[in-house]
Amino acid sequence: MFLPEIDLHLHSTASDGTCSPMELVRMSAKMGLSAIAIADHDTVAGVLELRGQELPPGLELVPAIEIGSHFLERSLHILGYFINPLNDGLRQFMDWKLDARRARAEEIVRKLSAGGIPIDMDAVLEVAAGGALGRAHIARVLVERGAASSVNEAFDLYLKRRSPYFVPMMNPDPFEAIALIRAAGGVASLAHPIFLRDSFLQEVLPMLLDAGLQAIEVLYGFDPDFGLTVEEHLHRCSEISGLAAAYGLARTGGSDFHGAAVKYQSIGSAHVPLSFLEELKSRHRGGLYGNSADCTD
Repeated sequence: MFLPEIDLHLHSTASDGTCSPMELVRMSAKMGLSAIAIADHDTVAGVLELRGQELPPGLELVPAIEIGSHFLERSLHILGYFINPLNDGLRQFMDWKLDARRARAEEIVRKLSAGGIPIDMDAVLEVAAGGALGRAHIARVLVERGAASSVNEAFDLYLKRRSPYFVPMMNPDPFEAIALIRAAGGVASLAHPIFLRDSFLQEVLPMLLDAGLQAIEVLYGFDPDFGLTVEEHLHRCSEISGLAAAYGLARTGGSDFHGAAVKYQSIGSAHVPLSFLEELKSRHRGGLYGNSADCTD
């Protein structure tokens, strides 16, 4: 018996993905997914690009965003589901963050160039094609220029935190990110906790709950570059599902698909059941979106 599946963590060309929003819609429909969330980094441009367009029958679009934050010397990403993409506070945040992303990218490129690495900002802007600038765009240029064999290697050699070329991102703290999502009518969820140690999660989750966190990503697309076996990956997802139950959080999941040129995960690879969407909807305090991409204020 076929059980409908969803993918609540996709990235488009509006941020650092390689597929347009409509390409994601078509690919997801072809795979038979029942619902998707385009959750680009610090922008809802991809959601707005689909505004008013008819979606394939049987496919629901969840308006979403992924907001980067920083707390206790760790990077924490907060997903926002069922947000109003026209919310004034959200739009002001996005304007600020897009400027911060460009300034960061320019400084990374300056450092790389000064270090003799073949790269320039014009090439990065061409790869980004108007999307919210991120390290993945820089990594793709480094691959094109022969400075790395893959996006993952470009991150390992030049773009990770311990690299001399690394530049930290200007980010809000997770409490501000949660407040922003809640003010935009959304459901706030902790993204990819699979990367966080249990001790850290146990420390930070109560604080995030007090701030209004409502969900946690318990299923996540497998990538061999994470350093985990398939069995270890599945065991970690099971542990996080246990945390969701313990803290009364809705469960979410997704592939974190960026495109084959950026990440290993494919659309639908997290095998998220449709019931997770119902859990999210139960936390959503506003009206639900129907089977079109129309977004009203």
